[in-house]
Amino acid sequence: MKAAIIETFGGADVFRIADLQRPEPKSGEVLIRVHASSANPVDAGVRSGKFLPDDPAHFPMVLGWDAAGTVEALGPDTEGFAPGDRVMAMSPQPGSLVGTHAEFAALAASQVVRIAHAVSFSTAAAVPLIGSTALAAFLALDLPPGARVLVNNPNGAVGAMAAAIAPLLGFELTAPDARDVDGAIDVRGREHAQRAFAAVTDGGAYATIVPEWWKPGGVFTAARGITPVTVQNPADQEVLVPLAGWLAQGALAPEIEDILPLDQIAEAHHRLDTPGLTGKFVLDHAC
Repeated sequence: MKAAIIETFGGADVFRIADLQRPEPKSGEVLIRVHASSANPVDAGVRSGKFLPDDPAHFPMVLGWDAAGTVEALGPDTEGFAPGDRVMAMSPQPGSLVGTHAEFAALAASQVVRIAHAVSFSTAAAVPLIGSTALAAFLALDLPPGARVLVNNPNGAVGAMAAAIAPLLGFELTAPDARDVDGAIDVRGREHAQRAFAAVTDGGAYATIVPEWWKPGGVFTAARGITPVTVQNPADQEVLVPLAGWLAQGALAPEIEDILPLDQIAEAHHRLDTPGLTGKFVLDHAC
């Protein structure tokens, strides 16, 4: 199968298109023919060597968390899907050792959901990672509908998705500089995280997707009755099913910066490396 691979960590130009052996789905797995995937900042971090897995790196490495395509085959004892089903999926790469920038990807059925025929593969491929991260952050807040919630960068990839999801969950999304909110989601870190925490009323809720910027003491004081939560993306159907439903309803639409052929993945990563650029880049595998 064709795949975009890296054989060492480095700049965006380390990618090359190669022929790899097609994976065979194991028990409980779904083999997906990938029609579209997307490039995320976490992929750029892995490619550069900034974000490394706990175990030694395995090369050649296929990057990519997001995928949309059709079910090609099922592993033994795999239920809930049939060949030809239109699906989107998420693989927590590099820990999973399965990247989605390839012609095929074999993933656990729990990481795959069906998508409606009205939802394009390009649209679906832009959603799993950022959408599930945003939804997981709201779930971590554990607030009732009607709560006032701040997202400290509603224009970034995850932040924009969080801003779109907030009303779907019944939350009131406030301005990023609001005060006395019931909960806050930090997607930026540094001093932005501190300001978001300070904006929460005592006893409120705070979640961050940038955990290194939660430091005990200072503004993050236990005396305020707020327990900071580091968001853990479950990468499973708990977060994927609602996203697929909202996509089918037309209630959710990811903001896509550009759609490029898979063989232009280096260009997508060059643009991901551009400071301040937070758009979503989709890779079309059919081109």
